[in-house]
Amino acid sequence: MTKKRQPLPAAVDQLCATAAEAMLDKKAQHVVSLNLSQIDGAIATCFVLCNADSTTQVEAIAENVEEQVRKTLGEKPLRREGFENAIWIILDYVDVMVHIFQTEARSFYRLESLWADAEQQRYGEEPPTAVAKEAPPKAALKRKTSAKKADATKASAAEAGAAKKASAAKSSAAAATGAAKKASATKSPTRATKKAAGVAPAAAKKAAAAAKKTTTKKL
Repeated sequence: MTKKRQPLPAAVDQLCATAAEAMLDKKAQHVVSLNLSQIDGAIATCFVLCNADSTTQVEAIAENVEEQVRKTLGEKPLRREGFENAIWIILDYVDVMVHIFQTEARSFYRLESLWADAEQQRYGEEPPTAVAKEAPPKAALKRKTSAKKADATKASAAEAGAAKKASAAKSSAAAATGAAKKASATKSPTRATKKAAGVAPAAAKKAAAAAKKTTTKKL
């Protein structure tokens, strides 16, 4: 059972962070610290562990940790072991013990399991993907905004086209109605026209009757 995290003394925390950073500079894998401050019988306040695939890289990591801790904090290890075969190198800073494993050796000795009650802190890991989803990249937001603007522009153009078509249809309908009225007027004469057409035959009849009377009298 993992105990509740207890803050490390500032000097110990700084040494752990410096060692972890030096490990990551040399491409160390699975860098983690174990807080042993609340565990009875622990031989140090904190362990810092990592691993590498080759013994050459293990040695390079150990040397870089020594160098960076000395430059940054002015600390030298009380003892250093394992450089003979570079399978498991230990740098003992009294309160902090640094362990650099060859990958197979770390899997075999399993220090995290032996000190399973210790609170762990991992270094150099990427943030959870959920955070990335909550905060999408600005470029993605710009693409979405541009797409929305393009859709709005297309919609406006479509509406304008529909309005023009409707207006043209109304104009065509009005023209057709006017033409129909003119055609109707041409085919169906007005009352005045009908009346004038009826008066002309009557006058002709009267003139013919008058001429007939005149002819009869002469005879």
